[in-house]
Amino acid sequence: MDLVQQAGVYAGVGAFVGLLVFLPLYLSQARDIHRLRVWADRDPDAADEAERVAVASARVAQQAAVARATGEAQAVREEVKAAARDAEAMAVRTPAERVTADRPAATRITRERAALAAQPAWRRWLSRGPNARQLVWIVAGVFVVGLGVALVSLQIAGGGDNVGSAPEPTVEQRGVVKGDVEVAVLNGTAVAGLAAKVGDDVETNGYALGAVTNSESPTEETFVVFERGHEEEAQSVARDLGVDMVSPIDSETSALSDGADVVVVAGEDRAQL
Repeated sequence: MDLVQQAGVYAGVGAFVGLLVFLPLYLSQARDIHRLRVWADRDPDAADEAERVAVASARVAQQAAVARATGEAQAVREEVKAAARDAEAMAVRTPAERVTADRPAATRITRERAALAAQPAWRRWLSRGPNARQLVWIVAGVFVVGLGVALVSLQIAGGGDNVGSAPEPTVEQRGVVKGDVEVAVLNGTAVAGLAAKVGDDVETNGYALGAVTNSESPTEETFVVFERGHEEEAQSVARDLGVDMVSPIDSETSALSDGADVVVVAGEDRAQL
């Protein structure tokens, strides 16, 4: 994932650098066009003169082409005559002499055919090279592609961090500060010292230990009770001590808790543990 992100960033930086490199070419082209327009405004007859020069150049090129075509036709006629003479001469040659004489001609024809074969468009484009406008489009395309790759890689990297289930928030993230929660422990069994042991567990989990005494009513199962407005703290204490039962406090337990926010009443199941 980091490799994809780095590749996207490098591609974006490369595209930006390429844009900076080719931007002067675009500005130079715009400057040349502006000069041509200013020159045309200053010399209105320049366009007519340029047209006459172009017509004259085209006429000279046409005449040269005609002369070249005439010369090529003459050369072809000479080659045909030479071939006819060779054919007449070969008629009186032995087979071995004819094969030996045909090899240079076959080689020449093969080379000419290869030279006249049409080249692919991409090869012709590479031989000529891109012009200024094509360079601008190439730079813009590279920049857009690099930017898209960078955005996709960042999105993939950001989405990868969210894969999987979200971690369970801690007690402090839920708004419960353990050190501010006073927890009283009552022994609901006949086992001596059970309340003190549970009190040690309460302090180990970071809560403030309150009153530690015996309950007036025995209980089989350990439970947690809470004063009004402290249910969230009671749920936190029950979760840390492994207790399932959580309920509001009654008057009898409240009298023994000495004003604690949460009270743990240890039962016979806790004594067995």
